[in-house]
Amino acid sequence: MIAVPPLLLRTLGLLLLAGSAFLTSSCGNFRKLGRDLKLVENEYRISAIIENADDFTCPVRAAVIEWDRDENKVFSGDRVDLTAGGGFMFIVKSPVNQHVLCYADTNRDGIYQPGEPLWVLRGPDGQAAAAVLNADQKIARIQGSLSTKERLPDGLAAAVQQKLAGKDVRDVISQKGIQFAMGEVADLDDPRFAATRGPDGLWTPATSAIRDGLGVYFVEPFDPSRTPVLFVHGAAGSPQDFRLAMDKLDRSRHQAWFYVYPSGMRLENAAIALDRSIRHLHDRYEFRRLHVVAHSMGGLVSRRFIQRNVLEGGNSYIRNFITYSSPWGGHEAAEMGVKFAPKVVPSWRDMAKGSPFLDELFDQRLKGRVNHHLFYSHHAKRSPVLPAENDGTVSVASQLRPEAVADAIETRGFDEDHVSILSSREALLAGKRAIDAAH
Repeated sequence: MIAVPPLLLRTLGLLLLAGSAFLTSSCGNFRKLGRDLKLVENEYRISAIIENADDFTCPVRAAVIEWDRDENKVFSGDRVDLTAGGGFMFIVKSPVNQHVLCYADTNRDGIYQPGEPLWVLRGPDGQAAAAVLNADQKIARIQGSLSTKERLPDGLAAAVQQKLAGKDVRDVISQKGIQFAMGEVADLDDPRFAATRGPDGLWTPATSAIRDGLGVYFVEPFDPSRTPVLFVHGAAGSPQDFRLAMDKLDRSRHQAWFYVYPSGMRLENAAIALDRSIRHLHDRYEFRRLHVVAHSMGGLVSRRFIQRNVLEGGNSYIRNFITYSSPWGGHEAAEMGVKFAPKVVPSWRDMAKGSPFLDELFDQRLKGRVNHHLFYSHHAKRSPVLPAENDGTVSVASQLRPEAVADAIETRGFDEDHVSILSSREALLAGKRAIDAAH
C-alpha cells in the first residue's frame, strides 16, 4: 500500500476539475498512474498525417517497423487503422531504425499487396529512411500522401515475413498505435465519449489515448454554410460536459465540433495536437471563422493553441474565445501533487502555480486579434486548500488572474460552482450571445 497523507488524498481530488464537488483520489489511482507512466517514460513518438487518406473508402492502415536494413531484420512493429483526417501516432521504445509506412487496403485482407496505394517515409535524398528520433528530438512529426507509384523498400517485405513466421500480424504488434481524429463524424453517445472516460484520461492518459484515440470530432458532417464552434473539456472532463451548450447553438448558423484529449497529458502537447488538427481541417474545408468554447483546464489548452495558431501561425479565422471557470493562475492542489504525490499526473506539472507553462501563457496578448470572453464561477464551498473565495474547485483569484482579465474583452461572474456553470441558463446564454454577435 502506498503511504499518502490523508490531506493530500483529499486535496489532490480537486484536480478532477470536471467532477462533481469535492472528489477524492485513491492509492488505486496512483497505482494505475504508475503503470500508465511506464508506457511512455523514456520512449519516443512518431506523429503523422496522411493527407489523402480520406480519398479512400477502404481501410487505410499505418505501420511502424523497426527494421535494420544492414541485417535485413525486423525487431518490432506496430499498426493502427486510420480514422477521418488521416492522423495517427506511434509510441516506440528505440529511436533508431523506425520506418513508417501507410497503405490503402483495397482488398481488405489486412496485408499490403503490391499495387495498393502506399506511402513510405523517405529522406531528403528520396530513399526510404527511418524517422529522425534522438535524445533531443523525442517526437517526429511527418506527413505524406498515398500513391500507387510508391514501392516498398527492397528487402522489407521479406524481413517482415521472416518476423511473422506464419503468425497473424495482430500477434506481434506492440499495440501502442493511437488514432488521431481530424473531422470524424461521431455520436456523442459513443462509449469513447462517456463521462466515465474523463477520469481515465486524467489518471491513465497513455492507456486512454491508445484505447479511445484523441482529436477533433464533428457532431454532424461539415457544412460550409455554418460556422464551427469548437468545445474543449477540462481535466477529467468529456464532451458530455457541453451537451447543454451544444443544444443552445443556433444550428442554422453554427455547427458543433469537440476536442477529446486525455487530460493527464502535458498541456503543451495537448495544444500542439489541437493546433495541428485545426490547421489540417482548415486546409481541407477552408472555413472562414471558428469559435472556441472551453471549460476549466480546457481554457489553458485552448489559449496556448490559439497563441500557436493565430499569433505564431498568422491565421485569422479564430474570432471568439469563450472560457468558463478556467484556473489561469494555476491550482494549489496541483502544486501539492507535484511536490508530494507518489506519482505525478503529467498535466499537474503545468497546472502547478508558477509553472513555466503558466508563466508563458500570457507572454502574448490576444486582445485585438481574438475576443476573449472570460466567465468565472464563485459559488464557494469550504475547502482545506482553497481560499475562501472559490467555486468549490478553483479559487476566484486564479480564475481572475490579472493578465487574463486585462486580455479579455468581457469578464463576468456567475453564482455557480465549477460544474453547474455549464448548466446555468444565464451563463450559457452569455456564451451564445457572444457567438451570435460575432461576424
